Amino acid sequence: MKNKISQILSLLNNGNIDQGLQHSKDLFREFPNNVDVIKLLVYAYILVGNFEKAALILEQSLRLKVNVEQDFDYNNNLGYALVQSEEYERAISYLKKAITIKSDFPGVYANIALIYQKRRDFITSKKYIDNAIKIVTLLGKNEYSKYANIFLLFSEINSALKKDDETIKIFLEILGQSFNADIFYILSNIQAESLPYNLIDEAENKIETNVHFQNKIEKFNFITPIYFGLANYYQKKDKNKSEDYFVKGNSEIFKSSRYNSHDYQQRILKSIEAYKKTFSTFNEIEDEAGSNNIFIVGSPRSGTTLIESIITANSKVFSAGELNSSKNLIERHINSASKDLYEFKYNYQAKYLARTNFLRGDHTYIVDKMPENFLFIGQMLKLLPKSKIILTLRDPWDTAISLFKQRYILNVPYSASFFNIGIFLANFEAIIVFWMKNIQNKSHFMTIKYEEVVFDQKQSQKKLYDFLDIQIGDFDENRRKDFFSPTASIRQVTSNIHQNSLKKGEFMEYKKEFYDSLEMQKKFWISKGILTKNDDFFGYL
Repeated sequence: MKNKISQILSLLNNGNIDQGLQHSKDLFREFPNNVDVIKLLVYAYILVGNFEKAALILEQSLRLKVNVEQDFDYNNNLGYALVQSEEYERAISYLKKAITIKSDFPGVYANIALIYQKRRDFITSKKYIDNAIKIVTLLGKNEYSKYANIFLLFSEINSALKKDDETIKIFLEILGQSFNADIFYILSNIQAESLPYNLIDEAENKIETNVHFQNKIEKFNFITPIYFGLANYYQKKDKNKSEDYFVKGNSEIFKSSRYNSHDYQQRILKSIEAYKKTFSTFNEIEDEAGSNNIFIVGSPRSGTTLIESIITANSKVFSAGELNSSKNLIERHINSASKDLYEFKYNYQAKYLARTNFLRGDHTYIVDKMPENFLFIGQMLKLLPKSKIILTLRDPWDTAISLFKQRYILNVPYSASFFNIGIFLANFEAIIVFWMKNIQNKSHFMTIKYEEVVFDQKQSQKKLYDFLDIQIGDFDENRRKDFFSPTASIRQVTSNIHQNSLKKGEFMEYKKEFYDSLEMQKKFWISKGILTKNDDFFGYL
């Protein structure tokens, strides 16, 4: 038994997650009452990102086998799985219980800090993240990379509290003692000019020397943050050098990625098919659900965060940031065998509205700014017919460059190559054109172009507020500048709105590759009758 568990753990920890999960399932079927086997299966489900399944096993299997009042793994893992499932209200009690059992585990404090960050209670959030950082630093420098997400969360919370100087000071002290690739990268995002030249020199030497790595994952985790950190540093100093490092960093991600553009294409086709077959005829006239909910959708890096900062620059609207709940619930239903749309609608509303109402608190409205909700615009308007959806559009080449310059690994895997970005944006155009032709209650759906907002903020702001029935006089520009969002756009939206991000002239050698792939993928959607030869990416081409 112990040997089998050890072998499975080795698979999971070395990146063979799918194989490790399958072996964990097999072992669980053989020993369904063994506590260690149950915990192993939960760990495997967490690694593959199936957090609801992990929570279900904990509550249905492990709860019967352990003293939950004293079992740290039960409370910690259940709390974490619920956080990732966006069941924040339930999660916090388990996490606080875990601390009473074991007070020196940094991840528990970080997860509680994340919940308070989501609720925009940054003071309380900072108390917990400071505890997490204190524990991590006591563990020693060799453990820092293991807790990179904690350092990132620490920097985000300090940013929300206007305490970047504290982050910079602590990170420079750490880097002065021993080089750490993750902290180097995070610091380059906060303030690239704060990186001293000797640190840049050290970073460049790290990628030029033959450092010994135990496996490809270790090399990848070390080398990619250095490439992107150097790219950030040189953006204002040496354009060619910066671009070169962005290309090298994305090349590493591309080689390690399992992204399949065909799979994404199939997701769109399934969404369209599900809408045509069931959702399009669904009667929602008398349903009042969603009257407090606002969605902002669009391609990543298309201006969704900027729109969010404008909408939430008043006292009535709460920003929930990017929530996975809506798209995950809808996609899970589409992929399931269930055909009972009324039952699904009830479950969707119960779960999604409970989660967002907890975050919304005393505010009138709540914004969910998950860009990828564009996949299910039609379904969302059927499920929450009183909700309002704002779609942001942006020049495709500007969007492509902005995507390529971010170190996305899991959540936006296509961003590592201009070829894949082109295919993605053609897919994006197809599903949006489909919605524009097929959604029925267009009074609850609007589009706005990023360029409109940049050229005329006041008129765009009025357009948005009129659509949402929010008083224009409630807008506060200082509140907009103080807006916090833990996304790649945070540094841009907190500054004055400007036109520097328009008509970008970077990475020009890849422009033809990008447009060729976009046009190639458009032919597929033309063959499906979704696009026509005259479609011009919403007037941009």
